[in-house]
Amino acid sequence: MPRQSLEILKICKPRSFGDREMLFECGRKSTEMHILLSGTLTITAADGTRIAELSPITSVGEMGVITGEPRTATVVAFKRASVFELSKIKLEVLLKKYPDIGFLIYRNIIGILSGRLNNTNKDLIACQQELVEIKSAGILS
Repeated sequence: MPRQSLEILKICKPRSFGDREMLFECGRKSTEMHILLSGTLTITAADGTRIAELSPITSVGEMGVITGEPRTATVVAFKRASVFELSKIKLEVLLKKYPDIGFLIYRNIIGILSGRLNNTNKDLIACQQELVEIKSAGILS
């Protein structure tokens, strides 16, 4: 709905990140989330393992904003990226004022996280199958 979109846009802060500029660092406090409008973001685990590459339009940082837990990954812009930043505090105020908007936001976030979990499960199954094939070929004991 236009009114709902306008209320969300009111609390968004446009931001740009240059090539290899960090948006979030693993282990840090979660105080905002971003909606990627243009560019690419790379996600890496604490050990440096590349987890994912995100393209527009998607969100990043939503898990920590909702749970209050520290960041579980590091997020870095690849080349240049433009985002809308939503602070946890402003988002919470908006959700108290407009519960109907909160329902839509949470439903969208659940959909995004479910899709990511589903993709991760598929990747895990593929890796397990590959490991079985390697073991049966005698490459690993």
